[in-house]
Amino acid sequence: MLVLITLLLPIANAFIHQQSRFLSRHNQVISISSPRCSIASTTTKPYFADYQTEDTTNRNCQLEQQSDQNQCKPGIGKTAIVAGATGYIGRAVVRECISRGYHTVSLVRNTTSASKDDALIGSSLVQCNVVDEEELNKIVTEIANGKHLMLASSSTTQPPPIDLLVSCLASPSGIESEVYSIDYSATLSFLNAGRTNNARHFVLLSAFCCRNPVLKLQQAKLKFESQLASQSDMSYSIVRPTAFFKSVSGQFESISKGNSYVLFGDGEVTHCNPICERDLATYMCDCALETYKEARWNRILNIGGPDEPLSNRQLAEMMFQSIGKPPKFVYVPTQIFDVSIGMIEVIAKNFPSQKWEDVLETAKIGKYYAVEDMLTTNENEKFGKRKMMDHFEQIAREGQDPFTPVRATAIISQTLEALPVLSISLPIGFGLASKPDLVQNAMASSPFGSVPLLVANLIDGSLWF
Repeated sequence: MLVLITLLLPIANAFIHQQSRFLSRHNQVISISSPRCSIASTTTKPYFADYQTEDTTNRNCQLEQQSDQNQCKPGIGKTAIVAGATGYIGRAVVRECISRGYHTVSLVRNTTSASKDDALIGSSLVQCNVVDEEELNKIVTEIANGKHLMLASSSTTQPPPIDLLVSCLASPSGIESEVYSIDYSATLSFLNAGRTNNARHFVLLSAFCCRNPVLKLQQAKLKFESQLASQSDMSYSIVRPTAFFKSVSGQFESISKGNSYVLFGDGEVTHCNPICERDLATYMCDCALETYKEARWNRILNIGGPDEPLSNRQLAEMMFQSIGKPPKFVYVPTQIFDVSIGMIEVIAKNFPSQKWEDVLETAKIGKYYAVEDMLTTNENEKFGKRKMMDHFEQIAREGQDPFTPVRATAIISQTLEALPVLSISLPIGFGLASKPDLVQNAMASSPFGSVPLLVANLIDGSLWF
């Protein structure tokens, strides 16, 4: 029974993680509204924002009257369009484009929801179904002709040219049907709409993990990257961040409630140097500048944050430090993923269906991010000043960002910590709990030696597999 529960945990963790990503994106979804220069009706100011809503609103409402003061801003008199504007990175990119003086257009799914997001104030919200190629091209053409922009009412000049397209589009689940619909087809439609309307530069938010493309989502991104590189109508920059701060903060809420941090292997299996969303937005918008023509145009750009390599265990210790609690861990062997994936493959083979293929892909995603480094050690590929500890200290004070995926680790942690109680309910269970060395030797000499088995030590509360 213990083995069965342990084998199923990674499947549940990967699946719930992907579903939480879906809910996170669709609870804060993105839609044509009239341009607005007013404070949103409800405050949804993102935790990472360092702007004052009133000042930002006034600044953008008076943009045309402040031209003398804004000549140093590279976006003045130009248009930037952000696809995926209500996503975690998309919102930061919108803020950055606005701060640079761009006529910023946020492509959103629903203006009612998006209009409540303070991060988008100062941008024009335009409802768009990005998977509809015809609709997307029509809207970009309208923007190129001056529609949907916050232009001064007295302006009689030509519409500002489209200087920058930024794609932050990404599938929320990573399953095959979604990644080829969004990461490939919708992003390609956005590119082609820009090409048709003489847009100048395209910035793609890709992923560092594409260097080892074993997942469908990586393959879809690479397919689009190939299409982007093959055209010559627009210059481009392919930005591949190592990881986001939110990606490594998923267990913060759980440990804040007293649960143990769940580590895979010994906690030193993987290392990363995530980048702050604000720093990443700055880097992405910088890519469009002539200053970076030689260094960043028509290139693939790996980028990480300023931290030295951080193991999963180090990240956990930093989280515990930020909330003033002593670290406590439970350990899950990475081999569990192989066993779990093998079980699903057998089911998928004998009961063919897209549903099981999606479950299998989700399990593979879970394994990938548990065993692969998201790390660049090249100093030229590090950017920004904000470090992980700064982030953890901030969310300890202000709360977690709503875009951070709620991981299933609280359930896993509670389950694993409850198992010692189950094990001592039987005499043999007590033997397992008090003599882990005997169990390890027995397992090593048995036909089941490679099967992960949970053993709990009741003396110090630690767990072995």
